[in-house]
Amino acid sequence: MLRFRIHLLAAVRAASPLHAGSSHHYLLYRSTTTTPASQFVVEDYLTSSCGLTPAKARKASRLLSRLKSPANPDAVRAFLAGIGVSKADLTAGMARDPRFLCSNVDKTLTPCIAQLRDIGLSPPQISSLISVAPRVLLCPGMVNRLAFYLSFLGSYDKLHTTLRRTMYLLSQNLERVVKPNMALLRQSGLAESEIAKLVLRAPRLFALETGRVKEIVVCADMLGVPRSSGIFKYALASISSISPGKLNDRSDFLKKTLGCSQAELGAAVRKFPNVLNFSEGRLSSVVDFLKTEVGLDSKYIVRRPAVLGYSLPRRLMPRHYVLKALKAKGLVEEHVDFYGTISRNEKIFSKRFLDPYKDSFPGLADAYAAACAGQVPPVIQP
Repeated sequence: MLRFRIHLLAAVRAASPLHAGSSHHYLLYRSTTTTPASQFVVEDYLTSSCGLTPAKARKASRLLSRLKSPANPDAVRAFLAGIGVSKADLTAGMARDPRFLCSNVDKTLTPCIAQLRDIGLSPPQISSLISVAPRVLLCPGMVNRLAFYLSFLGSYDKLHTTLRRTMYLLSQNLERVVKPNMALLRQSGLAESEIAKLVLRAPRLFALETGRVKEIVVCADMLGVPRSSGIFKYALASISSISPGKLNDRSDFLKKTLGCSQAELGAAVRKFPNVLNFSEGRLSSVVDFLKTEVGLDSKYIVRRPAVLGYSLPRRLMPRHYVLKALKAKGLVEEHVDFYGTISRNEKIFSKRFLDPYKDSFPGLADAYAAACAGQVPPVIQP
């Protein structure tokens, strides 16, 4: 056991020359977290020693069924702590994919960390990377893909944002899948900067077969979205999240719910592509509220489809309550535009519809805050 500890300590020092206190940290880590092998239960270890919640530990433990001792996980955690991986990032990484706890420190982790440093990642960046993409520690081949996306996106922060949404991109072959898709998008009229924005917004688009990406471009064309418009890339992102063959069903549902023609739906999509991605239940609830409670007609909604993107309980209902209350008191005109009201940011909305009425309508601001918090506001008294 002493020989094992000395060997592992040497590996930690070699991997992290900047951390002079690593040996003390490692020995302290070992002395306070080790669980006797005879009492070892993976799920209990993940909660008591690694900080996972019981639910996450239960899920993660399914991937560690062959683990019979805390020795290797303790060694892995000590090594990663020694190179600067924070406890929070390590816990987040274990919740996503705990299998790196079974890795060999010398043969797998040390070379992998060296590769990450070679592509320019700092210790804090490596730490945050492990929180969102721990599989990199298991698949050193992913480091080359990381380097490609780091260069293409232009910053680690953008790369981290993309990986937080999905790590699936790192499993795709660059030469056979990703780069051909990027080439197709260039041929479709997108500039490099727009493709980079698509990687951030819809990373799964670049993991699709190129034939499927061609279909998505054709669908955007059929909806009348100009390839030269700034909205084209957002239309591609929205269409890519719809299963193949279901776009017609989604279009039919939207036309029925909104009460519009195919041409009007196309115009709505060109203004607000996200209208394609709302669940049927959510969209039906919002449209019903806008028609029955607010009194808007179908044409008004279709011409301003962005109104459908706002939260019903946190934006539409509270602000409708304020407008209704002010109108009941005769403090604002009846024809105040609803979309113009709900589309304002919180500061401008308060300045226009709450602050001027603190004296003439006391309690309105509190009622609005309560409504935003999900509480039922008081009945309006004219």
